[in-house]
Parts: sequence; C-alpha cells; structure tokens
Amino acid sequence: MRPLRSAVKHGFTGENRDMMGALLTLAAAFWTASPGWTSVAVGVSCRDTGRTGAYGTFLAYGGWGVKEVWAQAWVDEVYRTALARRGVRYLCAVRGPAEVDYAGREIGNSALAAHLLTRPRGLVIIAAHSSGSFVAHELFGELEALGLQGTVLLGRMVYYDLDGGESGLTPAIVDHLRRAYFVYAEDSTTGTRSANAATMIALGTQYSDEGGVLAVNAARSGCKPGAKWCLHDALVTERPHNPETFDLEQDYQGFLPDRPAAVAYLSAPWNPPAPAPTAVPPH
Repeated sequence: MRPLRSAVKHGFTGENRDMMGALLTLAAAFWTASPGWTSVAVGVSCRDTGRTGAYGTFLAYGGWGVKEVWAQAWVDEVYRTALARRGVRYLCAVRGPAEVDYAGREIGNSALAAHLLTRPRGLVIIAAHSSGSFVAHELFGELEALGLQGTVLLGRMVYYDLDGGESGLTPAIVDHLRRAYFVYAEDSTTGTRSANAATMIALGTQYSDEGGVLAVNAARSGCKPGAKWCLHDALVTERPHNPETFDLEQDYQGFLPDRPAAVAYLSAPWNPPAPAPTAVPPH
C-alpha cells in the first residue's frame, strides 16, 4: 500500500487543482440550490427546495404550542405529498403561539413580510391551523398597513384557515386575498365535527364569494364519536395519533403511510373568483 505521505509530498498539480476547484464550485451550487431550514425571524424558518421553474411559496402556521421543528416536519410532508409539482419552490414554517389567543404577539411577522416581499413572483399558499390563524391574520394586517406593496402581495395569497379563528381578520383583508377558505373536518361515520367547525362555517358563509367554507371528510381518522379535538388535528394528519383528543408532537411529525398528511383542502381552486356577470341593459 502506498504511504499517505507520498500524496502529501507531491501535492496537487495545476491540472488537479483546477479540477478540484471545479468540483467545489459544483458542490457549492448544489448546496445553494437545496438549502436546509434557516431562521428568518423569531419563530419563523424557511427553506428553498431548489426546484427550477417554480416560484410559489407554501407558508404554514402551527397551532398553539407547536414547536418550530414540528411545523417544519408538517410543511415538508405537505410539500412532498401535494405541492412538489404545483409550482411551489419556497417553504416557510411558523411555530405556534405561546398562548391560545396569541396575546404575546411574539412571532416575527414583520420580518417574514419583508422576506416574502423579496419574491415578486409566484403564489403564496398559506395554511394556518388552530390558533396559528391568529398569527397569520397578524401578517395580513401588517401587509395591509404597507399600502400598495403589501396589498399586491396579499393578492397573490391563497389562505386556508384550518379549524382556526377569526380574530384579526377583517373584510378588507379578505377582499385583498386571492382566495380565502375556512376549513373544518367532519367524520361522516359518526357525525362529529372538529372543534371550531361552527366558526369556520360562519366565516365561510360570510366570505363565500372569496372562497367560502370547506368541509373535509375525515371518515378514516379513527377519532371516537364526539372527539372534536381529535378531528381538529385531522386537518394536519389524516389519522391523528390519539383517537380521543389532539397530540401535537406526534400529529405534526409522525407521518407514516397509514398516517399521511392531510392535504385534501389544497384541491380547492387557487384562481381568483370569476367576476359576477354584468347585467345587459334592456334595449
């Protein structure tokens, strides 16, 4: 076997040095194209999947108490199963609020808004689960306050309120959004609905022209009759881990072939509603 010192003694020739430089440049290009999750703001991280020819962003807000790494796992799985071939390249994950009503306003939505504004192309698909909806509504409010620049971005946003709430959401904001859907889960075998179904139905009725209410059939959820908080998490995973209530740590991460990410709501149209036909005056 040749001693290692002989390689050190001879070193790189000019040709070898050029080849090594080219390989390092190529490797760096791959690293740049497919980076890992990086922090963008307090409680917010994003990553570039490196997909070429795609400009869209998928942004998801976790519910109360959801850790950032759990939200990342959720976003990764939704992207893998439903969005990888739908024009989405950039992913962002937001941890859940520290309090159910998001009283602390601790998430860095201002920095996230600035980050999103650096990408002038592509739709921004937003899913906000449970109390994460309050955090998403704060982002919308901050964009609206920016004036034209912010409202143009709002016009590229398709919003899915996943069994969440209303606080912070105004008719003016919804009017700016490309689409707004209010989603609840219902187990057709038991008649049980998710915890915030009544709020979603009310909001979906109020904003029916902008998107409206979506009911997801969670018949395969395994939730027990009356287990509304289990069905609450059936909008994250098709089969929540606890048939009686939610288990955030497992439901946001424990995706398996028999427990896939819930993505049915994403089949709703992303195009803006067609304008109402104009009445032709009688001759």
